[in-house]
Amino acid sequence: MKIKIFPLSLLAVASLLTGSCRRELLMSDKTSLSGAKLTATAQAGLVTPIPSGYSLAYAEEFNNNALNTSAWYYRETGNYVGGYNKRQNVSVVTQDGIGYLNIAYRNDVDWNNDGVNDISGGGAITSKAFGYGYYEARIKFYNGATGLHESFWTHGLGILTGQTLGTEYKEAGKQDLVPTDNQMIEIDAIELDAAMNHGKTNFWLSKVSESTSGAFNRYDASYMNLDEWINVGFEWLPNTVIYYINGIERFRFSHVTPAYAATQVWLSALANTTWSNGGQPGPDASMKVDYFRYYNKPISANLIGNNSFEFGGGVSSEQVINWVVYDGIYNNSTTDGVRVVADGTAYNGSTYLQQDAKSGVPEITTKQLLDYIPNGTYRLTARVKKTPGMVSARMRAFNTGDAEKYVDIPTSAEWTKIALDNIVVTSNKAVIGFSINGPDGETLKVDDVQLYNKQFGIPEEWSLVIDNMGTGYSESGHWANSSLPGYQGSSTRYSTDGAAYAQWQPNMPNAAYNDVYIYKVVNPASDPNAKIVIKYNGGTTTKYINYTTGSSGWVFLGKYSFAAGTTGYVRNYNNTSGTSARADAVSFTLPGNPPPAL
Repeated sequence: MKIKIFPLSLLAVASLLTGSCRRELLMSDKTSLSGAKLTATAQAGLVTPIPSGYSLAYAEEFNNNALNTSAWYYRETGNYVGGYNKRQNVSVVTQDGIGYLNIAYRNDVDWNNDGVNDISGGGAITSKAFGYGYYEARIKFYNGATGLHESFWTHGLGILTGQTLGTEYKEAGKQDLVPTDNQMIEIDAIELDAAMNHGKTNFWLSKVSESTSGAFNRYDASYMNLDEWINVGFEWLPNTVIYYINGIERFRFSHVTPAYAATQVWLSALANTTWSNGGQPGPDASMKVDYFRYYNKPISANLIGNNSFEFGGGVSSEQVINWVVYDGIYNNSTTDGVRVVADGTAYNGSTYLQQDAKSGVPEITTKQLLDYIPNGTYRLTARVKKTPGMVSARMRAFNTGDAEKYVDIPTSAEWTKIALDNIVVTSNKAVIGFSINGPDGETLKVDDVQLYNKQFGIPEEWSLVIDNMGTGYSESGHWANSSLPGYQGSSTRYSTDGAAYAQWQPNMPNAAYNDVYIYKVVNPASDPNAKIVIKYNGGTTTKYINYTTGSSGWVFLGKYSFAAGTTGYVRNYNNTSGTSARADAVSFTLPGNPPPAL
């Protein structure tokens, strides 16, 4: 049992205050965080408020004199940044009635058998992944001499790429129990190099469609008393990460990239020559961690990681990041029949999931493990295509604490929206999966998977249509009326002017992501390579559409972030000499919702 000693007067005051009031109390004396010490209350780290609304979902108190290997992996590597990481350096000890994780520095073992002792450290990594929420660890940093890189951070794991983690995670990946690759997002709550007098925060994406360099924040750490235990925390929200030291906000970073996936938590102390500033710590150096705690709360956000299979750079790949592919066959992640495809036909973005049926395999399931999510009632949707010869195909939700729910996936050659409503989660976890069975040659394609807590309502069936000659529509160059019908039989416009373009400029009521569709008017004399430019909040994207083939109707251009107001637009340029550009309507809808009926 762990016993912590609190000053009686402080504990009495803390018991009477809500989280927000306690935060105000702690912040009332932080007049100069850049250089001044914090108050003794905050410095001691004994009463640290958490952001309001959160409930404790997971806690590791490091009490049992050994690392709980059912919940944690050892960090083990060969020579990395000049030092080794070994499980022998990681232990759980009890001192003065307090148990803590101890990650020790060593220089007394010849790990590579070259006759010279090597420096080494180590770390511990959670076996489960955590998503949006508030994270906190209470840490005693070593600060005696340079050479120990100490950190509390999150990052996914992988069995085929990145650092070696020992046998446990690799074996679980070979048995289809965990994703073979979950390396998508990194959040560094703190990196502290011993005796270097600065801390660092960070936020990294393995697929970067915007710069995250603004998340890198190196700040003067002299306000922390490194002779004391320090409470390090961060709050991960959609599009924002907020970093705390002893309950006081130190830094925040906001981004617009729709990037999300639950990740593992790492506690590391690296012996190294990269950040050592030419020195090495003493033989008693170690990083100590009193506890790690994770808090969650219901949130209005999609809880599916890599929901449109874009991570990996939007290119075709046999590795499906953040998802588990189970087919009952050992160690076949590159031949399991499930892959990411980038062929220009994705519903959202540039890639989608394809599951190929295999004769002789009873069932193939691509699934996502959602641990420590808030209990509640959820709605699951996805876009799918299925070939007609598939014996069975289902979208499923199970291991929720309630009975399994599923929906049979219909045969369709076009992207079709399916939904599974009223999924009741009572166990703080769920598994979301797509299961198929069929002969060789049959396929299921999946894109844009979304899981929302119904407490906040389902995404609104909102849409905005800008028709030609309506509000928000404009033209450049010479255009004329066409006899060809458009959206809902409306009139359309055409141009043979090589410099002409038509523009649809929405007036957005608020900042939000929108699915964008353009109405294609098909005619043999139309532009076979029309240039469509989408300007959104963060950049521009160019697409090309053949207006001479297929049927007239809506064409999906993708999902984009738009700022409030009129800063975004869609333009259709006449791109082929001697042909006609066609202009009719553009539709903007909230993600997952179709354009208006024809």
